[in-house]
Amino acid sequence: MKSEDVLASYLINLGEEVFELLRMKGAKKEDAEDIIQNTFYKVYTLLDDLTESNLRPWFFRVSLNEYIDLKRKKEQQNIYLTEVIYSKLQHIDCEIDTILDKDEILYLLKDIKKEYKEIFFLKYYYDLSYEEIAHMLDIRADSVKQKLYRARKFIYSKVGGKR
Repeated sequence: MKSEDVLASYLINLGEEVFELLRMKGAKKEDAEDIIQNTFYKVYTLLDDLTESNLRPWFFRVSLNEYIDLKRKKEQQNIYLTEVIYSKLQHIDCEIDTILDKDEILYLLKDIKKEYKEIFFLKYYYDLSYEEIAHMLDIRADSVKQKLYRARKFIYSKVGGKR
């Protein structure tokens, strides 16, 4: 077996091992795959500087650092988005969809109950009427209104507003 084949096989196994570690730490599958791919690229650009003894710890450290950076970036985006949404919701007496864009609505829906999320999404993302939603979900229009009320109440409490 050629030394390139041995190295490639070793790196693939190392990548799979680090992928599992990233997933256990909470990384999404796609994020973990991207991190591993980026680390592979760095390995090949620094191959002459790496030794057999430091390749494994280096690979782990680079991958974990990239994951930490990605988490920080996402947290900062979420903090900013929460602040933007909160400021928009402070002075409104109109429908949520007239002041929030679709990405902000999706962000608000990430922690809400599935039944509320579905109705909220149909109302404010697809702009369906209460009757259309009721017909679609085979429930009464009053139930749609009640679930939307609860969804909005949850969202306002999430961003610190009082409704």
